[in-house]
Amino acid sequence: IMSILRTVARPLLAAPFIAAGADALLRPQAHRERAERLAPIASKVGVDLDETTSDSAARGLGAAFTVAGIGLATGKFPRVAAAALAALEVPVALANNPVWRSKGKDRLADLSGLLGAAGLVGGALLAAADRDGKPSLSWRRQANRRHKKALKAARASQSQ
Repeated sequence: IMSILRTVARPLLAAPFIAAGADALLRPQAHRERAERLAPIASKVGVDLDETTSDSAARGLGAAFTVAGIGLATGKFPRVAAAALAALEVPVALANNPVWRSKGKDRLADLSGLLGAAGLVGGALLAAADRDGKPSLSWRRQANRRHKKALKAARASQSQ
């Protein structure tokens, strides 16, 4: 049943990321104002956000969201894709919902948007942690070591 649940849940979780990414790819100018909210942070790392760089940043981010969303939806590297989506969503959520700048009903709308984005980040983090019923890499490594040790001990006892 978990396999069926994953088959349905992953594309549902990926859908808003893919839609937002495709929109940013196709209409970067619609995302320019929100991208420019991050101009003070970008300037601290040496990036000046003007009209051209804002559009390029929106397209790049849109491509990243779209590719990672498709990866999650199709089950191709779903843990990596989900982790990338969670990491990418945080700055976008803050740019899209500047709670600290708004008042009254606008602040409530921004807070609601921020909480919705937090839910998407939480879902993506859960998907990133989902090993699809398989043991973790560290567990498999330890089990392999135990297995080799047991084989070595068995061979040693046979040779005596």
